[in-house]
Amino acid sequence: MAGLELGANNNSTVSRPFVVSAVVLAFAGSLVGSVWTMSLFGMQAESGTYYHQVFPLHRALQIDGFLTVLIMGIGYMIVPRFRNSTLPSTKLAYVSLALALASIALSTASMASPEKGGMQQLLSSAARLAGIAVFAGMMFWMLRIRPRLLGLADYFIGLSVAMLVALGVIRLLGIGPASALSEVEVLLLFPLLMIFGVEYKTMPSFLGFIRPRKSAATASLALAIVSVTLGVSSALLDSILLSIAFNVTLLGCATAFAHSLYLFGGFDNSQILKLISGEKKARYLYTMAYSRLSFLFLYAGIAFAMLFSALSSSSDLSYLSYDLAIHLTAIGFIGTTIALYLPLMLPAITGKQVYFARFNHAPVLLLVAALAVRAAGDVVLTYGLLQPPLSYLLMASGWMVVLALAAFVVMVHRSMKGTTNTGTNIM
Repeated sequence: MAGLELGANNNSTVSRPFVVSAVVLAFAGSLVGSVWTMSLFGMQAESGTYYHQVFPLHRALQIDGFLTVLIMGIGYMIVPRFRNSTLPSTKLAYVSLALALASIALSTASMASPEKGGMQQLLSSAARLAGIAVFAGMMFWMLRIRPRLLGLADYFIGLSVAMLVALGVIRLLGIGPASALSEVEVLLLFPLLMIFGVEYKTMPSFLGFIRPRKSAATASLALAIVSVTLGVSSALLDSILLSIAFNVTLLGCATAFAHSLYLFGGFDNSQILKLISGEKKARYLYTMAYSRLSFLFLYAGIAFAMLFSALSSSSDLSYLSYDLAIHLTAIGFIGTTIALYLPLMLPAITGKQVYFARFNHAPVLLLVAALAVRAAGDVVLTYGLLQPPLSYLLMASGWMVVLALAAFVVMVHRSMKGTTNTGTNIM
């Protein structure tokens, strides 16, 4: 099966600044998010509005910055590789990165100077859309080349790119959302769909060259298209029924997709586990564990989103379900999936092998603990139990995410020490 190969080429070289920029933005966004979490659990600044002003910055750095830049970098690397081809223009790829980073800078500046915020936000949206348009143009140009195997993955990737463009147009037009949660869920749909496309293409080789269940994958794609339509509609229209229908459809899409790839069983891998050992076995078990964990987070996130849609805004559980729906999906599903795939892609970008046998589970355990503390904090807020010193402990949830990110980077870096390009396939 065609896949990622160790050793830098045109595509992986282009992806390097995207990955570096994404990691920097992830740290910056997580730090800002930690400050926001402190304000949420009672920490106040001399200016009563200071901490609350950082929330839009957190979102800009994480979604507009980290996720968008990372997905663009991944797209530039994997879509050509799936076709044993190269990008039509590396210079245009760098232009799209420059535009994306300029968009973040302008958005940040607009928050620092509210009197000029309107024009800067407009310029930010225009720069973002221009960068996305360049990215989308090259992706659709490459997608026209039919791959040899598992072509259904292209439809998930194409839908993700189209979703990203549509969101850019909606933002530039200044159309405000009617549902806060549906808006965030829709923003997270483009990385989710890109993940589905990448996993559909690569997970069969990870699990032992098992061909996906095509009927389940086709059903997942159909539900994904319906989810996109319902998601955008529920974000723009204040409709409980649309929001519930969107989340039910999205849950069905995710469930069908996981079933198509045998993520939770349905095949006997005992012989595979007997035949492999050492590094290969460590990578296999890591892939199985993290792919399953990520989808459990996704299911939980969608379930809380469904609960939020069914509740009235005055319900005691309204904020709890809203907050957990976002963080279980963004940090749980997307974060865990990135922790799975980034080490698999780094050899192609850096030319150095990543050894999974040297990994530990400290980063993901910190991530799970952070989400658990966050959930406990939401319960405390819901029932009015927030008092020191408990509030100080709950403030740690954001910093635990920062620590998990740092631990992951250090772990991967240490696993690459003393290694060189071996020229072997990892997919």
